[in-house]
Amino acid sequence: MSKPATQSAEGCRTSSPDSGVCFHAIDDAEPFYRYGPGGYHLVAIGDCLGGHYRILHKLGHGSYSTVWLARDEALQRLVAVKVCTADASPREFENLSLLRNLSEVDGDDGAALARGMIPTLLNTFRIHGPHGTHTCLVTDVARCSVSEARRRGSHAPLMLPVARAMAAQLIFTVDYLHGKGFVHGDLHLGNVLLKMPQGFHLWSDKELLMRCGEPELEPVQTFDNMPIPPGVPPVATLPVWFPMERINKLPLSDARIVVADFGETYRPSQEHRVKCYTPVHSRPPENIYEPTMPKSFPSDIWTLACTIWATLAQRSLFEMFWCTEDTATWMQVQTLGKLPDEWWAKWDARLKDFIDDGQPIQADDNNSPVYTFDYQFEDTVQEGRRRCNMETMGPAEKEALLAMLRPMLAYRPEQRCSVKEVLGSEWMTKYAMPDYEGMARTG
Repeated sequence: MSKPATQSAEGCRTSSPDSGVCFHAIDDAEPFYRYGPGGYHLVAIGDCLGGHYRILHKLGHGSYSTVWLARDEALQRLVAVKVCTADASPREFENLSLLRNLSEVDGDDGAALARGMIPTLLNTFRIHGPHGTHTCLVTDVARCSVSEARRRGSHAPLMLPVARAMAAQLIFTVDYLHGKGFVHGDLHLGNVLLKMPQGFHLWSDKELLMRCGEPELEPVQTFDNMPIPPGVPPVATLPVWFPMERINKLPLSDARIVVADFGETYRPSQEHRVKCYTPVHSRPPENIYEPTMPKSFPSDIWTLACTIWATLAQRSLFEMFWCTEDTATWMQVQTLGKLPDEWWAKWDARLKDFIDDGQPIQADDNNSPVYTFDYQFEDTVQEGRRRCNMETMGPAEKEALLAMLRPMLAYRPEQRCSVKEVLGSEWMTKYAMPDYEGMARTG
């Protein structure tokens, strides 16, 4: 359904600096003001891109791309075609190409496992349109992000074996990237995609239609019924939803993931990066308190810890409604304790809610929760499973999990553990690995 622009910042943006046209936002559709110079390329169902990629459905969009389900007419298989905006950085193409080249010389089993969790670049090409030149990346098709599946499933928790298997795959992937000298740079559940079942790429058009239905189209509407400018689609194509179990009933065989979006990936040995691009609630604190210091592998360790927690829990560890840097820091201090002294002095918002030693000022009614690790664990990891009559973690697993996460979430980046230490942790070896191996045995 269309919704008024007052409910979406995107809804009142113009399609180009001089068009003066404002669009109603449409849920799950890209912002139409980005169909202008440097922006999205106009793609429609039935188009043929790159000579032999026939567009069948929409998969989704991001700030710098739209992603389409297509049939490779040359190989007669289904693929994903990511059509980047004309102003998009070539970084993702360069990173995936370099990782592919490095992977070709890998011989160990661990590398082979991790490579399966990174998109395989099947082809690249460029197309020219009214908004500029667009790089297109062809990869295998994934279902949807874990965060989107959770949203559609009313944010129900994953079954514990499924969550453990996914967490193990995340750790494998980060270990592989760090071993190759790369920092992912944007790790969160929105960039963790569920894999399609084996054999999906061989579905016929008829089978795809039977399982997923026709593409869902919705008319694009402007304010004051102004004409839609050239180069803007007259209809929005909404993302396809592949059939799958509800997220809280997802079987272990469907726990396979692929980590996506390598547009912010970098090599600290070759690039000076001072900013983190993950969502506010999962950004490491050095992004705020050491803004000019080069970021490196420890920043990925922090976001990996946050992503593992979000996989196991019903909500993110440091997220609050309308999360800001101050509210994220507030949650971090509640959970992890006082910031380092020089950072503590810089955080002016501390005066309202904390005393000098970092303890929270108790509310008058004494009913406000203190978001310690123990409280968060019971509230976000265990309680949702109890409500759904699902398996919960036992005391020994809880202690192993928190023992793994605490050094990952050390405030100072130089004090955080390495991903190799995460791989060797008790929780990974005793709890996550058996479920990962159970998933792998399902074929």
